[in-house]
Order: sequence, then structure tokens, then C-alpha cells
Amino acid sequence: MKPRMNKFLSAPVFSCTNVFQICRLQRQLSTGKYQQNLFSNQPVMFVSPTSQPPCKKLIELIQLSGGKVCNTLRQANICIGEKPGKKYQEIKCLSEKWVLDSVTQHTVCPMENYIFHP
Repeated sequence: MKPRMNKFLSAPVFSCTNVFQICRLQRQLSTGKYQQNLFSNQPVMFVSPTSQPPCKKLIELIQLSGGKVCNTLRQANICIGEKPGKKYQEIKCLSEKWVLDSVTQHTVCPMENYIFHP
């Protein structure tokens, strides 16, 4: 459609509804490295309430990537962010950056590079 002066184009020309539906369908059907199972083989994780990015956002990201998140530290094998209290010294504590880097690199990064240091 050629641009016309002093006239509006019809609304369907600018409609993105179909594009969003197609993108959503492609995302649901995707396989390979973009499939959402990045953390599916990782132990259960606890996300510290003081984590940055915010706890709720990190939990959502982990779950969208196939990870399992619990509500209490005693049920976890990994703590993301600062561990609340001195209990459960056997639980590995990792920086929030481990989650973010793993997601952006499409691979689970080595945990030993992300040990949390307060």
C-alpha cells in the first residue's frame, strides 16, 4: 500500500495480533537449545528473599527454565543468593548471576565459578 497524504491507513495493516499468536506457537513448539528445560536436571533450589533481581522474578525465571524451586531452605540442595541464617551449612550457596548467566548462555554454567560470597 502506497503512503497517502492526509489519510489514515486501515487498522488491520497495523494489527499485531496474528504475529503474537504465531510467535507464541513457535515458542511452544520449539526444540533444541531453546527448549525450556535448562534447569530440569538441577537439584531443588531455594531463592533468598533478599536476592537481586527480586526473588519472585528469579523464581519465575528458574521455573520457566524447567527448574524446581522450594519455599524453605531445608528442602533445597542449592540456595540462590544470600543464605538466611547459619543453619544448613551443607547447602551450596550460589550467586544470582549463575541463574542469569546460565539462561543467557543457554547452558548450565559451572557452579564452582558462582559460589556466593556475602
